Amino acid sequence: LKLLLASARGRRGVGIGGPPAMPDPSIKTHMNYIQDKMNPIMESMVTAVLLKCPEDPAEFMLKWLLEQTRYDRGEFGREIANADLAQLRSELERLKGEKAKLTEDLATQG
Repeated sequence: LKLLLASARGRRGVGIGGPPAMPDPSIKTHMNYIQDKMNPIMESMVTAVLLKCPEDPAEFMLKWLLEQTRYDRGEFGREIANADLAQLRSELERLKGEKAKLTEDLATQG
């Protein structure tokens, strides 16, 4: 019975007749990370969303995050070469044309 109570105390974080168990150090580390690193970004982003009330909040949030200069944007923060940009735009136009053709083909078959 003592073993069962000790096991339950450890899982629930509260002992029967004893003080609550201390949180796992990794939980405290995660909570500090959320408080220090994530909350400032999330609060700013949610405020921006609420001010704009966009039709597509997910798209708005992605764009908002990419526009931020004070946060590390990882690979999205690097400069892109003009040649790469031109190639991507060309590929985009090709894909738009392919989509239009497929849409037209689908309409004629249906």
